[in-house]
Amino acid sequence: MNDKDLLQRFLFENVPVRGELVHLDESYQAILQQHPYPPLIRALLGEALAVVCLLSAIIKVKGRLTLQFRGKGKLKLLLAQCDHQSHLRGIVQHEGDLTPSELLEAQQQGILAIMIDSDAPNATRYQGIVAWEGASLAQAIEGYFMQSEQLPTRLWLAVDEKRVAGLLLQILPKEKSELLVTDDWERLLLLTETLTSEELLQCDSITLLRRLYSEEEVRVFEKTLVQFRCKCSVQRSENAILVLGQEEAEEELKDKQKLVVTCEFCHKEYSFDRVDVMAIFKKGGQASSTQMH
Repeated sequence: MNDKDLLQRFLFENVPVRGELVHLDESYQAILQQHPYPPLIRALLGEALAVVCLLSAIIKVKGRLTLQFRGKGKLKLLLAQCDHQSHLRGIVQHEGDLTPSELLEAQQQGILAIMIDSDAPNATRYQGIVAWEGASLAQAIEGYFMQSEQLPTRLWLAVDEKRVAGLLLQILPKEKSELLVTDDWERLLLLTETLTSEELLQCDSITLLRRLYSEEEVRVFEKTLVQFRCKCSVQRSENAILVLGQEEAEEELKDKQKLVVTCEFCHKEYSFDRVDVMAIFKKGGQASSTQMH
């Protein structure tokens, strides 16, 4: 039986390598229900959701990790986000139903970034730009860790109509022997390369780890529940109206009883009448400047 919406961390006892396994089921379906994405876009979003879950477990920050792509071609925006409570959300903006070659071309023409926002007061956002090299999101992320972090990392991702799964292996930083790490790393990669997409999607994490690493000592940590959870709020919707500007907001209200701000992630609507809008601009810059992402 497949693990549903769970993140599993593990560590090799005698090898300086850590790993993560994630399965997304109900959370993935909840995100897909918000937009009628074509199959190729659904699969890309699924991969991005698995990636942010896996990376958020490595980067232990009380806050959120965002994977964001912005492009000028048919793929306009890809955004996936996971916070320290394993709350997950994501969205894609695109033009039409892209072919595989059109999607790859669009990806290579855009900018992919990993952003980390801490909840600590006055914390500075970390942002790393990822060159989209190779033919997949997994290869782009692997290249980022090798070039920017000098940290060998491998990803295996699988998506079908109902679920998403991902596995990450990464050499632990500041290890003792580079030669030992290299030999052990290559052995673990050879073992993991036997993994099929069907196994990754269908097997629970314990079964999968036993199947792949039967002769390795693996320490397994407590599983973490992953959930779809949007961060939209009245305050953020007020900020959106502030960004719109008072003149344009008043123009919109000429023929309407209220302004409605709809969250792109969950489709929740926030309504503001004329009195509300006047109060928003009266407060002016006192409203929070927190951005939607």
